[in-house]
Amino acid sequence: MKINLLYIMWFSALVGFLMIAKNLKNQSAQQLFGIAETEGQTLKIEAAVYVQKNKVATGMQVRKGDTLLILYRSDLDKRTTDKLTELKQLSVERDANNIAVDKDSEVFALKQAARLSDLGAQIRLLENEIKLQNNLKQAISEGKISDNTLKQQEINELNEAIKQTQKQTEQQKQVFDSQRISNNNISATKAQQVQNELGYIGKERLKLVLFAPFDGFVEQVFVTENEIVPSYKDLMKLNPKVPNKIIGFIHESLNIPYRLGDTVLLSSTVRPNISLRAQLIGASPKLVELPFRLRKFTEIKAWGREIYINLPSNNEFFIGEKISIQLKR
Repeated sequence: MKINLLYIMWFSALVGFLMIAKNLKNQSAQQLFGIAETEGQTLKIEAAVYVQKNKVATGMQVRKGDTLLILYRSDLDKRTTDKLTELKQLSVERDANNIAVDKDSEVFALKQAARLSDLGAQIRLLENEIKLQNNLKQAISEGKISDNTLKQQEINELNEAIKQTQKQTEQQKQVFDSQRISNNNISATKAQQVQNELGYIGKERLKLVLFAPFDGFVEQVFVTENEIVPSYKDLMKLNPKVPNKIIGFIHESLNIPYRLGDTVLLSSTVRPNISLRAQLIGASPKLVELPFRLRKFTEIKAWGREIYINLPSNNEFFIGEKISIQLKR
């Protein structure tokens, strides 16, 4: 009996399809695959700036801390000048207020001194009168002393006035001292506010020198020297020299339990001796088409969910390398 070749071809195709389906379903529930990727960083600044100097070019490798751009902001110079002028004005106002207090204090002290001198003179005059009357009385009345009760009462009142004047002088002196302290404190508080603003301006100046945040290479420079750049415009993009994340895929037919924060074992599929442990940091519930390199059979489309794994900066993987991902059991 002759066998129809068409049947044989259909049978072979069916067997092949079943084997492919079986292989896909039998994918390990612990071992997945991903690609080592690098995520660059775009540098920008929140204020309009003038590009004074560009130290790098596209494709140049840089190390962390290297100077990339030197920028300039004219408004910072104006604000600095204004604040320094304000500090000087505060100092002048403080000194002027204290000089006024000193003059008031001096005038008051002179008035009090004059009053004390006058009270003292009145007391001495009364005492002289009492002494003179006593001498006359003794001479006329054979040793008798004249009654000076009223004059003595006046002297006592004058002595009390002296005490009150001295007390008033001391109290007013404390008032003047308080005014000086208040003037100094108010001026110091305002000056500290201005100094804080100057400190903030200083921090803004530090942002005008852009440093490389990590070891890598310059992917693209978006500005040129002597250019005025608006705020939040992209200045340049840097990429790390080594991958900093793994994008893995879980086939749609698999339901693998995992938790964010789990530690996974990563190893190169072509260099098995290169491996390390890393942390699962994210996952997407959306199905996407698997890259060709991660399909078991490249001619058949497949879909899966993306997972994201953080890589330390000292890893030895190549950018774009195929990575085996071993989930913990």
